Amino acid sequence: MTPRAPAMSPDDRRSAIVGVALPLLREHGPALTTRQVAEAAGIAEGTVFRAFGSKDELVRACAAAVFDSVPAVEKLRAIDPALPLDERLSAGVAVMQQHVEQIVGLISVLHHAGVHPPMEPGRRKGGPDPAVDAAFTDLIGNDAASLRKPVAEVIALLQLLTLSSVHPLMSTGRLDAAEIVDVVLDGTRRKS
Repeated sequence: MTPRAPAMSPDDRRSAIVGVALPLLREHGPALTTRQVAEAAGIAEGTVFRAFGSKDELVRACAAAVFDSVPAVEKLRAIDPALPLDERLSAGVAVMQQHVEQIVGLISVLHHAGVHPPMEPGRRKGGPDPAVDAAFTDLIGNDAASLRKPVAEVIALLQLLTLSSVHPLMSTGRLDAAEIVDVVLDGTRRKS
């Protein structure tokens, strides 16, 4: 018999289950069972269904968690603004590489199984994320004056190279965060 799950708020319980389910979903795709999730979480399968009415609802919650940029933005905002521009942006690109890898990994698993990633109602597909753009704008800060391109264009270049560096269908090869920043800043920094 599975032990009784420790007391948690409904939101904390849902979050904990999603945290356990995400790596399993990446591993098993839509063939994932609620029993696997329950066993990995050390809870009864009924607890999964009390938190999420169905497996589809759980998968949607996992997709929402992966697409949620709030944790990435918090990490971007935690980067020390006293660091040199190259180091600040390298740290930021590393954060976004990790975030994008999680998104691409989940989409890839679901796509190969013929399942479209479930999206929250009203969520836009693709396109810029204003909170991420604002965090990168703040990372550039006063160093914007040292750039010959507008900050928005520099951020767009960083994002393009970040995506292409982690996306399995793009053949740029794996660029690390510092290489991406070097390429972008070498091409956009004002010449002395």
